[in-house]
Amino acid sequence: MLHTKKLIRIFIDLLGINLSYFISFYLVFNSFVQNQDFIALWVIVNLLWFSTLSVANKLYGRFEYTTFRKEIESVINNYILHLIGFSIIYFFLFKQDYLFHNVFYVTLALLLPLGRFLLKRFIPRIGGVTTLNYIIIGYCDVLKKVEATINHAHLGRAKYLGSFGMGIPEPYSKIGEVEYIYDYIKDNNVNMILYASNEMGGKEIRKLMNYSLLNFIEFKIIPLEVELLSRGVKMEVHNGYPIISVKDENIARIRNRFLKRIFDIVFSLLVIIFILSWLFPLLSLLIKLESRGPALFSQKRVGHKNNQFLCHKFRSMIVHEDKEVKQATKGDSRITKIGAFMRRTNLDEMPQFFNVLKGNMTVVGPRPHAVSHDIQFQDELKEYILRHYTKPGITGWAQVNGFRGPTDTKEAIEGRTKYDIWYLRNWSFFLDIKIIFLTLFGKKTKENAF
Repeated sequence: MLHTKKLIRIFIDLLGINLSYFISFYLVFNSFVQNQDFIALWVIVNLLWFSTLSVANKLYGRFEYTTFRKEIESVINNYILHLIGFSIIYFFLFKQDYLFHNVFYVTLALLLPLGRFLLKRFIPRIGGVTTLNYIIIGYCDVLKKVEATINHAHLGRAKYLGSFGMGIPEPYSKIGEVEYIYDYIKDNNVNMILYASNEMGGKEIRKLMNYSLLNFIEFKIIPLEVELLSRGVKMEVHNGYPIISVKDENIARIRNRFLKRIFDIVFSLLVIIFILSWLFPLLSLLIKLESRGPALFSQKRVGHKNNQFLCHKFRSMIVHEDKEVKQATKGDSRITKIGAFMRRTNLDEMPQFFNVLKGNMTVVGPRPHAVSHDIQFQDELKEYILRHYTKPGITGWAQVNGFRGPTDTKEAIEGRTKYDIWYLRNWSFFLDIKIIFLTLFGKKTKENAF
């Protein structure tokens, strides 16, 4: 059944892609006259969707335990990759009409999510849904959360039959000791076993696992230290043996770094070519007219894996001789008039797109701090070092949630670090787009903008 559902989802996506292609072609050209370009582009459109799955690899994962939001995020990731890849092929190799390209992707943006919504609504009912009867061996603190997930995945038709083992607390009901489990399974319609115990030895567990396999019963093991492991683990297989290791942050994974870097290059190039090409000389002139000194302010900051780099900004303060690094404060007398305007509008950060293009910064990530401040924060807060799992960003999750400006209190740095670490562990391409949007239009981003 699971494979059937996966095939249905692939079919619906392909249906959305091909409907978008033919609808767009008809709307733009008012006919279905086929030529070589039409057929070649049609083949590329379909093949490209699957060629990007190595990056958006959750697109056809297990359906039951995937939230609709995560599913849509995977669809959007693949949609954007498809848009970038197809646009390059379309404009540089085929040099086709812009209108068809734009109509196609607008139509596709409507049909793909619509297809996934209909699947989420109706696919669990394909082939019927039977009641899932499950038993539990042992007990652990997260059982309620596990049961809630299972119940949701099976449309509320999961039925708890009872528990086996010692120390079963209320409201769970004890059926008996673990040695009586086989007799119970023979007399009852058990579909799943949740194992959350250390009462059984390795040999006994393997016996029960084999028995479950031969009797078409799902067997799931819940680690007793699941709360500890839930902070982030990954499963690796070494020579056939599964090993659980502390997981690197989501953003540190190779495929995610690759996707993020491609976006950084494309986005920063667009900003540099279409905005900084005229904004840079204009602001440089205004800065130098108001006060003596260079147009750019460059300072060493701490980046990925504690590596230092030279971070560039438009100079927003008068040149001063004070060697101590002091953060700007509200009403700071050092800030020039043009500097105040740039800081309110984030224009002072624009030269950092050169840092992004060079590779020592990213568009979205934890904001970089001066070396002396970074050392101080690492001493004060243990988890602060996790911010350096990725490159620092021009904007970030903390900034769009109001943690911008001075970090002169422990609460401020703790709040910023909390949001930065959440971003690292929950990174997605969709989240980066959301942060960029909130940076431009969000209200909280304007807080502490001085």
